[in-house]
Amino acid sequence: LASLARDHAGAAAAFRAAARARPADASLWNKLGAVLANAGAPGDAVAAYQRALDGRGNYTRAWANLGIAHAGLGDYDGAARLYARALSLNPGAKAVWGYLRTALACAGRGDLLEAADAEDAAAVAAALPL
Repeated sequence: LASLARDHAGAAAAFRAAARARPADASLWNKLGAVLANAGAPGDAVAAYQRALDGRGNYTRAWANLGIAHAGLGDYDGAARLYARALSLNPGAKAVWGYLRTALACAGRGDLLEAADAEDAAAVAAALPL
């Protein structure tokens, strides 16, 4: 409820408490990261998303969210690599293709826009390894 009310501090406190109670729950860490990112703390969000991925390495949404946090920090190349990882897990994630295109443009990687426009997850992943 705190998150819906945009009470980012209250929501972060609630998700931190929940994550302490269930530290292996990747979904809680991902939600904590989202609250922190929405609160304007992408650096803190990165740590929460990483905890989510430590628990569930194939968590597509956490990979995408980690990319969003990196973009928020101005690391567009890193963001593009994280989006590529998310897309290797779920090439049908339409929103992530849009995030990838934006990150590629900001990173000066116009050479990969054709592959992104074609939604060629294999080509993007090969060009942007983690």
